[in-house]
This record gives sequence, C-alpha cells and structure tokens, in this order.
Amino acid sequence: MTTTLARTNLNDRVYDTLKLRLIRREIGPGEKVSLHELAASLGVSRSPVHHALTRLVAEGLLSVKSRRGYFVTALTEAALEEGYDVRLALELQAAERAVGNVSQDQLLRFRELHESTAEAVSHAEWDSANAAFHEYQVDLAGNSLLSRFYRELSVNLMMQVIRGGKLEAGAYLATEHEAIVDAYVRGDLDAARAAIAAHIETGRRIALDALGTADGVL
Repeated sequence: MTTTLARTNLNDRVYDTLKLRLIRREIGPGEKVSLHELAASLGVSRSPVHHALTRLVAEGLLSVKSRRGYFVTALTEAALEEGYDVRLALELQAAERAVGNVSQDQLLRFRELHESTAEAVSHAEWDSANAAFHEYQVDLAGNSLLSRFYRELSVNLMMQVIRGGKLEAGAYLATEHEAIVDAYVRGDLDAARAAIAAHIETGRRIALDALGTADGVL
C-alpha cells in the first residue's frame, strides 16, 4: 500500500514516519532498508528518504555496511550497557560542574521541566518532556561539547525501541526526577550524584529486563 505524504516539511515527515517504523520494529533488527523501496512506498522522491536515512544513522537506529546499504541496528545487552554507562558518566560530570553554581532562575526552570515530565507521564508528550529535562540538566554545566555529546547519545531512543512505541508509565519517574532537582536546589553534590545514579540504574534495569524477554536482541 502506498502512502503519499504532503509536501509541507517533507523531509521531517519522511523522517518521522521511518523513525516510528524503526522504533515499533516494523522493520526488524538486522534487516536491510532499501532507499528505493521506501521512496516508492511513501510516494516521494529518493532525496527526502536519503535525508531521513542519514539522520537515522546518526541517531544509531540504522547503520551503513560499506556499499551494501542501510541496515536496522540491533539493540543488544552490550549496546544498552555501554549506552547507560556513558550516560551516567556524562550526567555525573555535568553535576560536578553545575551543582552549587547555577542561578535561581536556572533552578526555577529546572523545576518547571521536572513538573512537565510529571504531567506527561503516560501521555504522548513524555519522550519530548523527558528529553528536555535531562538535556537541560546537562546544559546547566555550561559546557557546549558535553551537551552535544549528550544529545548524540542514543539511550532515550533505545528505550523507545524497548517500549515499541508504547507510552512509559510509572510514578517512580516523577519521584526520581524530583530527587535530582531537589539536590541541585540544595547545592548538595553527593545527593545529586546519588539521585542521578539511582535514576539511570532504574532505566538500565527496566531496559535489560525487557530485552531479556526478547531473547537478548530487539
């Protein structure tokens, strides 16, 4: 069945469509992705599809194997462990630089972002609200390179793949975010480290448990 997409913001529309298919695993891990077939099925030229595939490679959802083309990146236990290890290191480094060195306005904004995530739990806005919270947390360090590396990390996308496009739910999400914010507000670096580590380990455990039910590859 051919789906014709509107021309407005065509690159973004193609990207969003393909990204959702990958997150839902409508195209399975390790499968080859054909630029020509995708263009035909979406009723668009190859240019917006190529643009989307390039973005998806950068995000880690696809990989390029020499001249063989694009393939769906398999999510494995090793990939998850590495992703969460790097995320932990980056967030702890950000806390080292930021806790006790941020303004009241910044802390107020941090709490507002936490409240947005609390309101978005189990709603479609969760992923964007959660990303905004954690990216701001890292941005408080005032290190643009650290912020860029964090944004390029694919852990949040890994969790979307684990969930298969379904919504994330759980009161623990808001509680753990609040613990991080409270530590920043108090200027308590030890508490911030502990809260960040606990939150990341919760995500790691949930991800690994879900991956285990999929025989270790998703």
